[in-house]
Amino acid sequence: MILFFENGRLGNQLFQYCGFKKYFPDDRLILFGFDDIHNYFDHVEAHCIPKSKMPRWMGFRRLKRIARFLAEIRILGLLTEDPNPEHFNITSRKGLLWMVFVSRDAYFQHRDVVNNLEYAPNLKPDLRERATRWLHARDIRIDRDLIVFIHVRRGDYLHWPSKDYPAVMDLAWYRRAMGMIKDKVRNPVFILMSDDQNYLHDVFEESETLFISNNTAELDLAIMAECKGGILSASSFAWWGAFYAQPTRKRDAYFIAPKYWCGYRAKEWYPAGFRTDWITYIE
Repeated sequence: MILFFENGRLGNQLFQYCGFKKYFPDDRLILFGFDDIHNYFDHVEAHCIPKSKMPRWMGFRRLKRIARFLAEIRILGLLTEDPNPEHFNITSRKGLLWMVFVSRDAYFQHRDVVNNLEYAPNLKPDLRERATRWLHARDIRIDRDLIVFIHVRRGDYLHWPSKDYPAVMDLAWYRRAMGMIKDKVRNPVFILMSDDQNYLHDVFEESETLFISNNTAELDLAIMAECKGGILSASSFAWWGAFYAQPTRKRDAYFIAPKYWCGYRAKEWYPAGFRTDWITYIE
């Protein structure tokens, strides 16, 4: 049995779920938190305990501290991600209750995981239907138009992973990527989405071939899944949008992301081993 407590947003959580299923397929997986996966995905082979279902007297943070303390004193076992960028590995240390493990700060964002991904849960049909309705309301047709999403991550990326080398991409990079898409395919329809929608309205002008999404994150993900290409920020959420779009893509599909991922400005891959075969990386 593996106990894992929510750590990060939806994109990180999907990597964590798929990573545990890949490396520990026969173990029972208990996920604490993970409300979005519980609410918006089908075929989740884990027992999810959403934060909203936890008793008030216990709470998510308190339960997490207790579980980690029990692992530290070796009552429970401990799973730890090996930081080696060359080969991904999870190390295990058994505790007194030798069949129960707590995992600490595992992200599974490594090429060994992402290029051989299994167990990805399915977006719920009603969410896919809402995405289709949003597109149709703007006269965008999946079977007619070559739809390309553009994901712009800002927020904490304005100063993370460091103030000197933040992961946020500049506007010129997005313009360059859009130009590459236009050179490769005819008449793309761009859909922009961001955690800072005011920024999008400030720097882009909507038209018949460029739309700005003002939707929730889960609906944005479902819209990405209907696209045939994408321009990704260095965000795990954008990565999953591209992943779910993969099965629907044709020969003219194209996914572009910043070279070095979150280390774009420092010109050093971050996370160190996180590269995907079917994404084109550009500076």
